[in-house]
Amino acid sequence: LREWVAERHGVESRRVVLTVGGLLGFVLYAGELLRRRPGRVLVEGPTYDRPLKVLAREGAEVVPLPMDDEGLDPDGLARELERNAAPASFLYTIPTFQNPSGRTLSAERRRRIVEIVTAHGLPVLEDDPYGLVRYEGEPQPSLHELEGGWLVTYTSSFSKTVAPGLRTGYFVLPEDEAEPFEERAVSTYISPP
Repeated sequence: LREWVAERHGVESRRVVLTVGGLLGFVLYAGELLRRRPGRVLVEGPTYDRPLKVLAREGAEVVPLPMDDEGLDPDGLARELERNAAPASFLYTIPTFQNPSGRTLSAERRRRIVEIVTAHGLPVLEDDPYGLVRYEGEPQPSLHELEGGWLVTYTSSFSKTVAPGLRTGYFVLPEDEAEPFEERAVSTYISPP
């Protein structure tokens, strides 16, 4: 499965970590980044409620970013990063069929967001559990693809597409973060289902 996911995303299999659904991976990712890069966590306003609960439990300051009919507003992201001199911990975003709004970012906005996070060295967690549930239209490139996978960690899950009961998800991590992430995961749940 790791090899298949790696091939699908054009990375080496060691950069793929299987998780018990996407949420446990979020717990591991957020906890580590907040320890390593304390600061506020930027999210779409509104966003999926479960990560908000995890961030609250971690004591993180959550900053909702403005959205419009096209999704996350890149100018709002830029303003927030320039407004506050303290670095943000990371950006959590669901750019494809965003939960709860259902909006999908255009390729143009995705490129702009990648430019902004690259300029600020801001890590991004791109959550894409719904991307394969597309029935029409062309898929947009992932932020992970556009950025190259150095700052953007991509996560998805088979819980919405193939096997909801198995709760199997995965993370495609930057090369230097994959092994430590896997060590945290293994120490937490030994191996995914």
